Amino acid sequence: MAEQNNDLFSKMGVEMGEGKLNIDLTQTKDFFNALKETFEGKAQEIQKDISEGKVDMAENVGIKIDKNNINIDLAKTKLFMEEFGKKIENFLREIDKVVENIDKK
Repeated sequence: MAEQNNDLFSKMGVEMGEGKLNIDLTQTKDFFNALKETFEGKAQEIQKDISEGKVDMAENVGIKIDKNNINIDLAKTKLFMEEFGKKIENFLREIDKVVENIDKK
């Protein structure tokens, strides 16, 4: 997990070590802009599919919508939401750890 955090921070332009914190603001800005573009692209795809009357997230989320039917696999949807919640919790925990480390230094 620590290696994943270091990789994420590296992509964000954040380096910590030897009592120092270095933030490359350009790299951080680029990281968040790329993340924003990815989310916007996915949102546009989903919006387009919904407007065309077709949404197929049956594999991961358990939801499939077409012009005539809406199918929801509650077990898959529940599992997806639980996994998504765990990922958000882990992300928030890591942010807390970083903030604590910064506060200690």
